Amino acid sequence: MNIRLTWRIATFPLALAGLSVVPLMGCDKAAELQNDLCCRDFTPGADLATVQWGLEGEAELNYGAFMQSVSDFTGAAGSIVADVTSACQAIALDLGEDASRITATKPSERATQWCELAIDAIGEAAADLSFSFQPPSCTVDASVQANCEARCSANVECQLTPAEIIARCDPGQLSGRCEGTCTGSCEGSANLAVTCEGTCHGTCEGTCDGECSATTAGGDCRGACDGTCTGECRGSCEIAADAQVECNADCSGECSLTFEAPKCKTNLKPPKAECTGTAECSGSCEASASARASCKEPAVTVTGGEGAEAVVATLRANLPRLLVAAQARGQLLLDSAEGVVAAAGNLEGAVTGSVKAGACIIPASNAITQAVENIDASLTASTRVMGELRIAPAGGE
Repeated sequence: MNIRLTWRIATFPLALAGLSVVPLMGCDKAAELQNDLCCRDFTPGADLATVQWGLEGEAELNYGAFMQSVSDFTGAAGSIVADVTSACQAIALDLGEDASRITATKPSERATQWCELAIDAIGEAAADLSFSFQPPSCTVDASVQANCEARCSANVECQLTPAEIIARCDPGQLSGRCEGTCTGSCEGSANLAVTCEGTCHGTCEGTCDGECSATTAGGDCRGACDGTCTGECRGSCEIAADAQVECNADCSGECSLTFEAPKCKTNLKPPKAECTGTAECSGSCEASASARASCKEPAVTVTGGEGAEAVVATLRANLPRLLVAAQARGQLLLDSAEGVVAAAGNLEGAVTGSVKAGACIIPASNAITQAVENIDASLTASTRVMGELRIAPAGGE
């Protein structure tokens, strides 16, 4: 993934600047208007659904969805930079680095410094390491998107049901509990072993028809299996075409019965006509859903040469968070950012009827500037670690 895709959102503050209504009096001189003039309602990561922005009709709906998308996006950007920083910090400290070498206080700069320190700590041990891991994945929050769309259409009857999730999700992006036969991938984790007869991305526990990186005294596989794993997989199992596997976790692909608790890995297709608001409002809803996606840390198997036990141990514990940032969550946040930018471009002139709406653009602009820095730093730092470990980008590009 080209992390410099962030150039598309670098102009966001400029887009917002043209929308703002600058208050004509200072906050300390207008007590009765202080809440509006100082915009006390906008906070990154907050639920703004009940906030009244002082606009009318469609403008209120569009602006409210837009501000929620900014809040969700900036909150998620703060979370990803914190995850990357804490993962690299743990690696560096586990391997004996001195915390006093980190002097930065800004979140984006701390992520960069800690990951560079982690790379230094791993050092030459990286050359003898090998990895097998479950591809990191995220699931877009369909309920966030649907609830937002219901507000856009002002139709309280537009509630999301499991059947609608299935109907509005691309079949290739659908997953859920499957009480029948799963065809595709059975999604476990490092803490959840799933029934497997196929390719295990993670740790194979059972028989490996191929080369296994670690075995028990009895000859069973307990590591990465380069071949067909039969037994259980701590990770995700791509089920063999002729296998009849009942997935005891989420199934991604097809289920012989109806999915229970279905989820979608991408944004939902547009709702029915009576639940469709403006394109601007719907775009903000998609951005919010992407920003608030739930991402699963992948199961990781790490093996190394003699004397690399400490490196192997800390990477097993901390590499999953970096993989999520570099290969899953980062791209979703870029997609979310582009949706926010598109919505901002359609708001010009729409906020002039409200002091609060105009004033709140100012903290939103400041928050998005910091969010762009956080995402860029998170992607750059986590991708640098992947490169040093010779882990290919998602998709093998």
